[in-house]
Amino acid sequence: MQEPLLVFLATAGWGALHSLLASAPAKAAARKWFGPVADNLYRIGYNGAAVITFIPILAILARNTGPVLIRIPGPWWMVLVLGQLAALGLLGFSFLHSDPPGFLGLRQLGQAEADSRLVTTGAYSITRHPMYSTGLLVLWLFPILTAGTLAFNLAVTLYILVGSELEERKLIQAYGDEYRVYKAKVARLIPFIY
Repeated sequence: MQEPLLVFLATAGWGALHSLLASAPAKAAARKWFGPVADNLYRIGYNGAAVITFIPILAILARNTGPVLIRIPGPWWMVLVLGQLAALGLLGFSFLHSDPPGFLGLRQLGQAEADSRLVTTGAYSITRHPMYSTGLLVLWLFPILTAGTLAFNLAVTLYILVGSELEERKLIQAYGDEYRVYKAKVARLIPFIY
């Protein structure tokens, strides 16, 4: 199988697994199998599984990314790298507004997952999924695009589009009209557009 296709399929498979493990039925199954302790360990286990299952994709990308399709020359290269650095800064800013201990699963270690509040300030007042938005910027502003990185970027973009839609459904169930009002005011991924 050609590397770019393998990268795309592996990344898409990772995204599908990631979304499946984030689903209510997966959490309910963990609770059934492991009892109440699952409530304390699920999020950190979910994050650990995401990291471990992502390693093979990185290994494939490191081995051979295929031919170079686009190489941005000269000063434009620096503009893209500065854009990536700015996006990484915004990603960090967004992460800080997302309840980092809860996001990582550390808060849940000592207690069952507590009800959380809907965050609509900071980066979340610009897009509903600022970590996804800034992650896409980091990917697509890379100054060298190979066949493998193009396949990876396309698969991650597809995952973000599908995953954010699935996440929106869970947020509507969790927050109801509060989320619907927020959704009507703030763009999903691209400020003021989409």
